[in-house]
Parts: sequence; C-alpha cells; structure tokens
Amino acid sequence: MEDSDGDITDIVTSGDEDSDDADVEMPDNAARQPNPWFSVVDKETFELDVNRDFEERIGPCGFEANFSPVDYFDKFLKTEDDDLIDRIVDETNRYANQCQTTENPTRHARSNEWSPVSYAEMRAFIGLVLAMGIVKKTSIESYWEASATIQQQFQEVSQDTTPLHKINPVVEFFNEVFELNYRLSQNIVVDERIVGFKGRHVLKQYISNKKAHRWGAKLFVLAESITGYTHQINVYKGKKRNTERHPNGQGYKSVMDLVRPHFGKNHHVTMDNWFSSSKLMNDLRNRGTYATGTVIARRKGLPASFKTARLPKGSVVVKSQRDLLAILYVDRRNVTFLTTSENARTVRKVNSKGRVVSAPSVVHKYNQTMGGVDLGDQLLLKFEPQFKGVKLWRKILFNLLTTATVNAYICYRNCFLVQRKLDHVKFQNAVVRGLIGDFREGNRRRGRRPDNIPIANAIRMHFLDVIPDGKRRKCVVCSGYNKYRKSPISTWCSVCSVGLCVGRCFRQFHSYGQEE
Repeated sequence: MEDSDGDITDIVTSGDEDSDDADVEMPDNAARQPNPWFSVVDKETFELDVNRDFEERIGPCGFEANFSPVDYFDKFLKTEDDDLIDRIVDETNRYANQCQTTENPTRHARSNEWSPVSYAEMRAFIGLVLAMGIVKKTSIESYWEASATIQQQFQEVSQDTTPLHKINPVVEFFNEVFELNYRLSQNIVVDERIVGFKGRHVLKQYISNKKAHRWGAKLFVLAESITGYTHQINVYKGKKRNTERHPNGQGYKSVMDLVRPHFGKNHHVTMDNWFSSSKLMNDLRNRGTYATGTVIARRKGLPASFKTARLPKGSVVVKSQRDLLAILYVDRRNVTFLTTSENARTVRKVNSKGRVVSAPSVVHKYNQTMGGVDLGDQLLLKFEPQFKGVKLWRKILFNLLTTATVNAYICYRNCFLVQRKLDHVKFQNAVVRGLIGDFREGNRRRGRRPDNIPIANAIRMHFLDVIPDGKRRKCVVCSGYNKYRKSPISTWCSVCSVGLCVGRCFRQFHSYGQEE
C-alpha cells in the first residue's frame, strides 16, 4: 500500500524542501533573463553535477580512555591558553570591587560581607547550577533552606546586572571549544534556538513552531544532523537603528557566518525557509558547500509560476538554473524546495507508522537532516535550569553551560575508547559531583585556582538524585511521623539508599545523622 501522507509530510510542512531534475525545456523568455529557470521534463533521470566525496575526519577529538564524565565537561571549559572559570572569577571579583567603591554602601549593606570568589567556589557554583537542572524547584531561594550563608554567597555571585553585550566573550569562547573538541560529519544543519525568557527585553522573540520555548532570546545554531552536537552559536542582536542592514538579509548573513569555517569540504547544509534563497544556495555552492532547504515561493529569484500554482495532490514541478534546482511538491499544501545536491526522483520509504510513503528524494533528504538543532534542544530541555526572575544574559549563560554538558555527553557517547557508557542522567550527575568535589562551606579558600583541584569522591558526598529506572519509594522521614502518607516519591539519597523528599525531609534526615 502506498500513501503520500505520513511523518515526511508532517516535518516538511513546518520546514523546508529539496529536489533535482532531468531533461530541460528552454523557456520562451530565456534570452531576456540573466539567469533563467528551465523546466525539467524527465524528473526521474535528471542529475546535478555533485561531488559527494567527503574525506574529513569526524567525531570527538582529544579525549582519552581514562577520562571521567567531568573530564569530558572540563574540555569545554578551557583551552591551551584560556580558562573560562578563571575569566569568570576575575570578572566577578572586579565587578564586586567596582560596586563596593562606587555605591557608598550603608553599614548593613550586603556588599560589606562580600569576600573574593575563589576558583573552587566558582567551579562549585557551576556544578550547583547544573544540579538545579536535575532537581527542579520554583525559586532559587528554595534550594538553600538549610544554609543562609550558602544562599547569600550563591545569590551574590549570581546577581550581576551586566548588559547582554558582556556575554559575547563567553559565546566566542564556547564557539572555540565546541569547534576544537568535535569534527562535524558531512550533513549539518542551520536553525534557530530559543533561550526561554518571558520578561521584558528588546531582544525577546516569538517562534511558534519551537516546542521547547516559544518566547525568549533567539540563537542561530550550526549543529550536526545525526547527533545534535552544537558546533557554533550566534546570538541574534535584533534590528539596530542607524546601522546598514545586510543587502542579502539576516538569514543569508547568519548561514554564511556559521558555515564559513567549513567552506570547501563538501559539507551539506540543511535549512528552513527563514534562511533559504537562491543567492544563498548559489554562493554556498561556489564555495564548495552543498545545501538543501524549503523556501517561500514568493521570495526573490524563484520561478514566477510557483507563486500561483494550483496543482493536484502528489504533483511535482521541477525547474533548474545551472547548479540549482527549484522543486514544487504538492502534498497537504504547496511546499517549495531549493537544492544544489539532491534530485526530484520519486523514492518510496516506510514511515514510522509502517506505511509506504512516496515523495521526491529531496523530501526524504530534508527530513533526515533537518532535525539536528531540535535534537539538541530535546537534550538541553532535560537538564536546563528553570529560574523565574533571572536576567536574560544570565539565561543565555546557563543555556551555554548546559549546551556544553550536552556536547560533552555526545562526545562521551561517540568516543570508541569508552566501553561501558552511562546514560544521560547518570552522566549529568557525575559531572555535578566532579565540579563540586570536596568543596564545603567551611573550606572556602581565597584567591585563584589551586594547583590541584580535589577529585570527586561519591562515597563522602550526599546528593538528592532521581531514583534509577523510574522506581519510586516512600520517604523515610515524612512516612515515619505521618502514617497516612502513602504516596511514593521519585527522589532518594543515593549514598544512604533511602527515599527522601526534596527540601525539608532531605535536610532533616542528614541533620539528625550528623548530630548523632
């Protein structure tokens, strides 16, 4: 049984398309057009001249067999001549000193109790931020019911009101380490990502088809199609007054900026109709990079007949312009593709529902390669800290740190040196333990990074974790004094192997243990 519906169409209708063609007919007005479109007659045999050789090394690079999960994450926090935590420590202390000397604080001002942040403290701070993505609460204060001192130090570290432009050096740093630690395979994708934010800000955007977040700051992301590895990020700065706009549009500029380091390697870039244009496709092709994408039919440079086409379902119309194909495919609606690598040959594949789906090969190619950024979003959403009342620049910073953990996990999963691999939750917990290490409130040290950072020792640490394998237990505290409480919970202390509720029960159980 054949069916033109299915998961292929579902994806295409929210994105882009692709195709190739065969024998062509000369249009009557070809002599008057500088770059005319020719009709492809035999769509099943027409082929573009494409060099599909790809000889680049791919996958993780620079990781060793004895690396622990936190070692993988550390690779995304430092380079040979730079350390992100060192930089954050310096800037945090500099800003605190600046505030103390310019604000004329009162006698009881909280800034009077400020003490310089150390390397170990900042490292533990990042670990705590990541831990908040594992065990989620409604506010930052609710994480610190047991210790007002730790709460104050945490909030003082995280209360900088720096403008958004201060985040640019951090974005540049992560772009550098993302590129150093992973080599992309042939199929890559450019798409938008939203950093969730519902407060007031000039950069807040709305994208209706993003399931993770619809409101927030917009990032342009280059990712690997098959793994979702985030390779490069550009933060959308919005339309600026008194500045000249790019002559080819923001979509053109974003793709060229992200893909520029990969020109001449025969990569294939997939994009949606926000980015695609005939000029972008041709310029990428001239630089040794192939591309496929859906495109708005009324966009400049496309065949005029595509704008008003009224065709029956299943129709395919193909036009060629040198090394570029424009394909109009009619399914639930008209979808237009541009491609410099694919064709319009009909391909039959079995969809996720077990039905045979017939569509041009460009549709299948698009569906196979377009989901890389969305895949990364799914991995991010699992452990992204959710804070209310947090400034946008800080949301972006936390998103970048979580992206680094996701990339570290992708490298870990794809490193052939690792034989027995942890799942994502256990990997994230191991990273948090490694970052916090032996740091304690009473062990605070002044100054910069020590020569040797203590290695995490899970036996001496007590953390509230999610019970593995989806199992549930009774809380040993509240079930002891409330016999009517029968609802099992999903959290426990993995060291003590007992079920404990988040917050009061966890604190009470371990406080009694210490007193005894």
